[in-house]
Amino acid sequence: MIGDEFRSDDVPAAERFAYWHDRMSGQMTGFSIRETETGAGTGGGDGAGFLSEELEIGLGGVRVASRRLSSVEMRRRSADDPKGLYQFLVPVQGALHTDWDGRAGVSRPGGMYFHDLTGLNALRCRPPDGREPFHTLTIDIPRESITLPHGSLRQLVGQDLPGDEGPGALLTGVVKHVLSSAEVYRPTDTARLGTAVLDLVHAHLAHQLESRTAQPALEPEHRQHALLVRVVDFMRHHLADPELTPQSVADAHHVSVSYLHRIFRAHTAGRETVAGWIRRQRLEHARRDLADPVLAAVPVHRIAARWGYTHAAAFTRSFRTAYGVTPRAYRHDTPPPPPDNGP
Repeated sequence: MIGDEFRSDDVPAAERFAYWHDRMSGQMTGFSIRETETGAGTGGGDGAGFLSEELEIGLGGVRVASRRLSSVEMRRRSADDPKGLYQFLVPVQGALHTDWDGRAGVSRPGGMYFHDLTGLNALRCRPPDGREPFHTLTIDIPRESITLPHGSLRQLVGQDLPGDEGPGALLTGVVKHVLSSAEVYRPTDTARLGTAVLDLVHAHLAHQLESRTAQPALEPEHRQHALLVRVVDFMRHHLADPELTPQSVADAHHVSVSYLHRIFRAHTAGRETVAGWIRRQRLEHARRDLADPVLAAVPVHRIAARWGYTHAAAFTRSFRTAYGVTPRAYRHDTPPPPPDNGP
């Protein structure tokens, strides 16, 4: 089985909330956490009746979790955000009350609260009644894993997005399945599952951005954001095409190469070119394949070709420049996954 489980029943009653508090404090740095008196299994705030059942699974850089717990409240006490994460909170049972940058909101089953910790001031988990616990799914995504324009994403952060239709429903369904079927997966599956979840995260966020910018009269800045979302999505889905170049991207979107470079430089604050982005993404996908034990028998040149490299020597040079070792050495030195001991 993949993942880490925690049940408050395994801890002496009087220590349950304190134990869970210590676990969560490492994830919610800069927040105070307290038990409130409303909700299932609450012992009047003394921790004796606190309930928590959790399963966390690391899927490469992505982490997903299922959390059932009594009513709690978290409030910011410092400006720290050391993790640099985007997060979806997906209520399954109960309501999630939030304050993001002074904007109050409520997320209920069918929604997906999308946020980062930089603007989150308060979070309250409220069970549906006095008998059942609050239940939420969480999806943690490193900011650097999101290739969509972060400037555009600002219009979604701190918002309740739909989780019961379109790409949001697909994302929710896949995460629920992974969490409910953890015993059937092996450690070698985690990176592949993480890639699938990350693809759905991109699809959901891109869909939401396009929906919000698909208006007849948009400011030029919003039109640029909408175009950039389409451009990045197009490049992500054509990385395997050797003909993917700044010119082909510009042609596909009916803009000039100079205009493409201009909006891309604005997106990356001048830190990366279109060609550099394509190269970095191709190398990262190839690196993941080289680390995958299932693909250990696939020749390096075939993995290179899978991600758009037509010349093995060029791939080797680019890989060594990016990671400091050749593709063969990287594959040889990648440690094997931990043994699968079964459920």
